[in-house]
Amino acid sequence: MTRARTALAILLVGLAGCGGPAIPPAQSYATLTGLVYDVATKAPVAGAVLTGSVILTSTSGADGKYKIANFPIGPNELQVTAPAGYVAVQPLYSISPQKGETLTVDIPLKKAP
Repeated sequence: MTRARTALAILLVGLAGCGGPAIPPAQSYATLTGLVYDVATKAPVAGAVLTGSVILTSTSGADGKYKIANFPIGPNELQVTAPAGYVAVQPLYSISPQKGETLTVDIPLKKAP
């Protein structure tokens, strides 16, 4: 083995042993799901943006449903940005999902004045 290959092998073994940041297993997270709907008609509303943990987002589909996977466990907030023509009845939800839980948060919206 050449010196360069030996040095490279030592470097790679050393880096592998550093134990850099690891992604926790999926069960260390929660999943948020729910339905975004018109509070007056109960009809699903598409286009609402749900933001949690600052960087995790989901947009409600044509059926009004949304899902955010790999959501951090513990105290957090879910922010609602209503689509054009609507306002959020409650723009911010305090939540505390538990490890491995699927937490359902339905979001009522009302027509904008």
